[in-house]
Amino acid sequence: MSKVEFAPAKINLTLEVLGRRPDGYHELRSLVAFASDAGDRLTLNAAAGESTQVEGPFAAGIGEGNLVDAAVSAVSRHLTQFASVSLTLEKNLPVASGIGGGSADAAAALRLLRAANPEVAALDLPAIARALGADVPVCLRSRSAIMTGIGEEISEIELPGELFALLVNPLIDVPAKKTAEVFRLLAAPPLPGALTAETLPVFASVGDVIRYAALRGNTLEAPARRLFPEINAVITALAKLPRSRIAQLSGAGPTCFALFETDHAASVGARLLKSRHPNWWIAKSRLA
Repeated sequence: MSKVEFAPAKINLTLEVLGRRPDGYHELRSLVAFASDAGDRLTLNAAAGESTQVEGPFAAGIGEGNLVDAAVSAVSRHLTQFASVSLTLEKNLPVASGIGGGSADAAAALRLLRAANPEVAALDLPAIARALGADVPVCLRSRSAIMTGIGEEISEIELPGELFALLVNPLIDVPAKKTAEVFRLLAAPPLPGALTAETLPVFASVGDVIRYAALRGNTLEAPARRLFPEINAVITALAKLPRSRIAQLSGAGPTCFALFETDHAASVGARLLKSRHPNWWIAKSRLA
């Protein structure tokens, strides 16, 4: 019998690059949330298979060596006996878009394998997730959190129940190493000594989240705008929507988001943007 796992989009409501570490990585601090209504779907089929079959509107953007197959291979290396599995990925999220699609897919694969095989459930899946990519551990949980370090340190937090986002991607071509190029343009200075631990934020209202996101922002937004000028038009359009509270970039882009306090306001914004920009990818979702 087939099993299906949802792989929700990950949105960086904030992304602070605190500096370049001695090991060459960048020290980050990010408030992340997950879209309960926008994401890919991964199906574990009853029959055995050799590699992941990809379908859906953005299937063409998935090449060889995808993170789903990497997740399956990583799990198989930890087990003495591992039966091959057949997976089908429904790719609904734009590829390399700054909302963690590939990482979410890999995390969904780990969850599916854990549910289907008791031996997988006994493995250290968070460690396997870390080896697959910086965003995979938080996507494994798929719960709002503050990420620090290079993404491996995760502290779950609660978001208000009625926080809605409009996600927009201009569907432009991006280079294979987009994120590395954005960081190159940022040219972050070395990390200034030891960091002081911050108290985790407490969000009592949607307004608290919006104020926090506006204050912290996304350090990568300026270099991403230089690399992808189309981001300027997207953020401007989102900011001008009725009852849009904030418009920013997610991750290294080019997907941007606006936050709304009601589902109705987000729905109105989605309809307006789709009529004005029919070639953009636009998705509305409640955040969790």
